[in-house]
Amino acid sequence: MSKSLLDTDILSEYLKGHDQAVVKHAANYAKEYGIFSFTSVTVYEIVYGLELKWVSAQLKRALAWLNRNEQITPVNGDYYTTASIKAAARSQGMVLELPDCLIAAVAVRLDWPLVTGNTEDFQAIQKTGFKLILENWRIA
Repeated sequence: MSKSLLDTDILSEYLKGHDQAVVKHAANYAKEYGIFSFTSVTVYEIVYGLELKWVSAQLKRALAWLNRNEQITPVNGDYYTTASIKAAARSQGMVLELPDCLIAAVAVRLDWPLVTGNTEDFQAIQKTGFKLILENWRIA
């Protein structure tokens, strides 16, 4: 198992603990690496989702957990790559969300697999020619 970047959907699913395949993969990953890696974009998406639900205790627990792990902030070059990904996808008739493109750009820069259950959008990024490696922890 290689060092990986977790997408928001997988990290959220892990924190909820409902998907046993995700929980099992995460436990194996944690044994090897000790911490999880994700982008600050994922932190934004998780905080935003919890703020919308007005669940302050759950938000407090999530923030404590997030702060014990590795949050990777995009660098300048990631924004250029994001723009290139989004433009390439658009020229192929695909409309991708900015957060997905930015998370993918970080994974491409690090040359780490992106762990996601949102394979359709990220496979679209692969079709643009960017070297994005995907893993899906929802599959046992």
